[in-house]
Amino acid sequence: MYTFRTLTKEDAEQYWRLRLEGLKNHPDAFGHSFDDEQQTPLKEVREGLEGDPESDEVWIGIFDEEKLFGFGQVKPYELSRESHKAMISGVYISPDYRGGTGRALMEALIEEAKQIPDVEQVILAVLSGNEAAQKLYESLGFEVYAEDPDSVKLEDGTYRDDIWMKKYV
Repeated sequence: MYTFRTLTKEDAEQYWRLRLEGLKNHPDAFGHSFDDEQQTPLKEVREGLEGDPESDEVWIGIFDEEKLFGFGQVKPYELSRESHKAMISGVYISPDYRGGTGRALMEALIEEAKQIPDVEQVILAVLSGNEAAQKLYESLGFEVYAEDPDSVKLEDGTYRDDIWMKKYV
């Protein structure tokens, strides 16, 4: 049985190991690169997971007993005129655990976003070429509303578009 919970600074090592795994093994699925991210000290990762006490930003992890195998972030927009929106980002599931757990994690992230006062829309971006993720998001009710061509340049010199998706909650 899998469990979900908010990540804390105590999860930093597991989280960071898993994040770097995702960036290294699936570079075309993320806007950030392994080379850039691996330079981040673990202390900064811990601080990032602690979050700002004034913010509703949260990282949710999915665990197999005590083993973290997936995560994602929910972050509300800060400007008053955009306070009706929250962003889901950084979603990753270890390949050994795929097959329904991505949907479960996304559902948990959407539910978390719904708990943020005034949130009416959940926004996310997926890189072109990541069809499995895009199909999952569409099956959860997200719709494409914009594309940013050649938004990310991969190490091999190819480009990916950011596909922006939205769901009303």
